[in-house]
Amino acid sequence: MNTISPPATSNFFSRAWIYSREMFPLHLYLPYVIALYTCLHIASQALAGGPVVFDIYGVTGLVSAFCMMLLLRTFDELKDVEIDKDLFPERALPRGDVKVSDVRILSIASFSVLLLVNFLFARQTWLPFLIMITYAVLTFKWFFAEKIHRENLFLTMMTHQPLPLFINYYLINVALAAGGADHPFTFGHFILLLLFSLPVTAWEVARKIRGLGKETDYVTFSRIFGARGAAYIPLVCLMLSGAFCLYTGRALGLSSSFFIITSALMVYAAFFFIRFIVQPTHQNNVLKNTALAFTTLLFFNMLFHLLQKYGLQWQL
Repeated sequence: MNTISPPATSNFFSRAWIYSREMFPLHLYLPYVIALYTCLHIASQALAGGPVVFDIYGVTGLVSAFCMMLLLRTFDELKDVEIDKDLFPERALPRGDVKVSDVRILSIASFSVLLLVNFLFARQTWLPFLIMITYAVLTFKWFFAEKIHRENLFLTMMTHQPLPLFINYYLINVALAAGGADHPFTFGHFILLLLFSLPVTAWEVARKIRGLGKETDYVTFSRIFGARGAAYIPLVCLMLSGAFCLYTGRALGLSSSFFIITSALMVYAAFFFIRFIVQPTHQNNVLKNTALAFTTLLFFNMLFHLLQKYGLQWQL
């Protein structure tokens, strides 16, 4: 039975804070974005063989990475307003503490900042930026085929998952333009692109896997492929990410501790995914958290060793 939600507070900033606290906690997302972008920025320049610098292009990339994350969060929120009322009534928007117009304002604001900073400070990378932002808008509009996408989760994954590739391709090109350089995009950067993009796919799939007997009205990959079959998708993505990380570390000449930690993380992730594949119970379904922990530790390990070897020159 539907319940009447209490009226939202009249202050937009109070409602925006509620939304941020519950759906986009800044104390988690901000340091996470800074660390991941810095890692990608240093690795991109180190692979190009030039000096590792952080200038206005670095700031643009960092701001863009954060705003894209917020933009995509609001896109997801706006796409599923009606569905979330039934499936997730406890969330801020369905329960009435946040208005749909608030999410639209946050979405428009992040979109506007993206356009502004890239137009003013990163004209050298406008083409990959336009490709990225256009594809993001197409995913928001379901590629103008919403009914077909909503009825086919696998099709949605196939059409939406290229977006992390376009985002990271843009961010790598921003890094390559830093310091007034014009480094080419090489095979090593392609491996880096996959390294940073595959964990996103792994997490997206892992969070839509249920243990046996735990399916709901929410469409999941485990309903389509079975619990065991669905678990192979994020497992393969994470193992490939680990392999690409080892490849990149070797190309960059990182120390032996980098390879030891990366290998240990691969064993850690493989253990929990294989355990679920063998016994796909609700108790063993820690796949989403495993994917998130693996990704976080993988990139923080990489960032630490990159800073140790290459450092970072500030040119602001």
